[in-house]
Amino acid sequence: MLGLLLLALACAPGSAQVGAATGPTVTPTFEQLASNVVARSRWERTQSTTAQFTFKKWRAFEEFDGKGKLEERKQSRQEWLPINGVPFARLVERNGQPLTDKERKLEEEREAAVRAGKTPVRSPEASKRDKEWQFTDEMLARYTCKVTGQEVVRGRPVWVVEFTPRSADLPVNKLADRVANKVAGKVWVDAEDWELARLQFWLTDEVTLIGGVVGVLRKFGMTLERTRIEPGAWLPTVVDFEMSGRELLTNKRVHYREEATDFKRVAPAK
Repeated sequence: MLGLLLLALACAPGSAQVGAATGPTVTPTFEQLASNVVARSRWERTQSTTAQFTFKKWRAFEEFDGKGKLEERKQSRQEWLPINGVPFARLVERNGQPLTDKERKLEEEREAAVRAGKTPVRSPEASKRDKEWQFTDEMLARYTCKVTGQEVVRGRPVWVVEFTPRSADLPVNKLADRVANKVAGKVWVDAEDWELARLQFWLTDEVTLIGGVVGVLRKFGMTLERTRIEPGAWLPTVVDFEMSGRELLTNKRVHYREEATDFKRVAPAK
């Protein structure tokens, strides 16, 4: 939701509040839609919705060679639950098999540490990656946005927003900019709750890394689905992305998908 919020801010300077008077049959301007999304996002950040539910999550990762042959497949199942008001992912199955005694012991130790109030330590590489790919006003100002119509997603009316790069000659200050400069996509915003219901984005052109010496990203696409679990509670239910290209001298394609199901409320709404 943070990405949509910042995208709205970047594409809609001087936005004006629409409020409940804007109904599903009246097409809002992007500025009006963005204002409602921003207000909803600010409210949502106070709710900690994920920590109000338990749910199950299935994850799969596949890697193929340049000829389409499967080289690696990993699958896992998790049970998500709140611990001390924070979402926690408990691994229960790996590659279709129950955890080994060693794996189960490691999971129990990890969960015990969280229950004791210890914060998991992120690796320097992960922290650096998060910093490089964080949404900023400078990054998101690269796009133009437009409300293009209305559709229905899972039985609910939504507004469709399309975004594209502002120009073919955008500045490049870091590696992430090379990808961000060639991304276009669509956002589906719930017409009643002003929540992100679906997000899709893709590369408009291939991206070379250090002049093509390190590699070439030829294709990248991602879909995010969020579902209204109950009134006032929206959560991600599907993440799916695929990318292909060349890393040094090796061509490969990667596919990742995760699905969340069986949501059960265990804590009251705030």
